[in-house]
Amino acid sequence: MKICITARGKMLESAFERHFARAPYFLFYNSLTGKSEAIRNGFVISDTRIGQNAVRLLKNNGLDAVITGEIGENARALLSGSDISLYLYNGPGTVRQAIDEYLGSQEEKGASGTARPT
Repeated sequence: MKICITARGKMLESAFERHFARAPYFLFYNSLTGKSEAIRNGFVISDTRIGQNAVRLLKNNGLDAVITGEIGENARALLSGSDISLYLYNGPGTVRQAIDEYLGSQEEKGASGTARPT
């Protein structure tokens, strides 16, 4: 599964960023291989269509899910229409902690058929 996490830095140990479109980095994590890649979010300097452009970038990278803290309604709708799952992470911490919580929720969902709503 290929996951995007909003981050303040390029590493799994970087601080998690709560704001989707204003995140300095999008960190892509492959849960099958454990490999990650960071892409600098160049849209943060823009004043218009930030969320839409960010979603377009993510769609072009073949993602299955996005982990973030806060997301605007337009970006949320675009993700939903793209079959990219959205997981809202509430805690502070690192990118790795956000990933671990998300993957744990997916295991829970598989076992019980339900998971925490987003």
